Amino acid sequence: MDVSSTTSTSSSSTGAPSSMTGLADQYDQFLTLLTTQLQNQDPLNPMDNKDMVNQLVNFASVEQQIKQNDNLESLIGLLNSSADAAALSYIGKDVQVEGDITHFDGENPITFGYKPPKDTQELTVKIYNSEGKVVREFEGSTSSQRHTVTWDGTDQNGEPSAPGLYYFAIAAENSEGKTVHGTVDITGRVTGTGTSDSGPTLQIGEAEYSLSEVMSVRGAGTA
Repeated sequence: MDVSSTTSTSSSSTGAPSSMTGLADQYDQFLTLLTTQLQNQDPLNPMDNKDMVNQLVNFASVEQQIKQNDNLESLIGLLNSSADAAALSYIGKDVQVEGDITHFDGENPITFGYKPPKDTQELTVKIYNSEGKVVREFEGSTSSQRHTVTWDGTDQNGEPSAPGLYYFAIAAENSEGKTVHGTVDITGRVTGTGTSDSGPTLQIGEAEYSLSEVMSVRGAGTA
């Protein structure tokens, strides 16, 4: 049987240094002007030091903020490096990820899972190719626990499907005949890593998933 089903019980670093340099230049100019004022003030009518103190306090406050931003950027850099290293550790391992798309290489079967919502009365599992055409569909289980399915890559007529991206979906109805939505997940071998705005990504064939979408490591293989 070609489809088997079992039920189981994811360049601001230069800003701070340049800002600090600009602040240092302005601070030096301020001290030069202040020294000149002190040297040339009227001894009988000395300048009010209130403004001078306020400016010194403002300079110190801005300097502290820039240093804090610099430290924060360094911390973010360390965290990103740690996340990238964590992503690399997944290469060659089989992971379960939240999602409905994976790559079929034309040979190895695809494993995916689905979990119907409660009160599901009818459920059909559908497999689409990258053009949105249904290549295979079959009746699925309606119980609300997670189910695992292995697809061998054949279409509805038993013919082999071409390598490429494939999408998995479930069409379900409840006891009132209304459409309900469940969750789908994919299990596949991690072949590489990448980066996105949200952080490191894992590549499963031509499909790409965020590191945060990893649900579990299903097993380890040879990279």
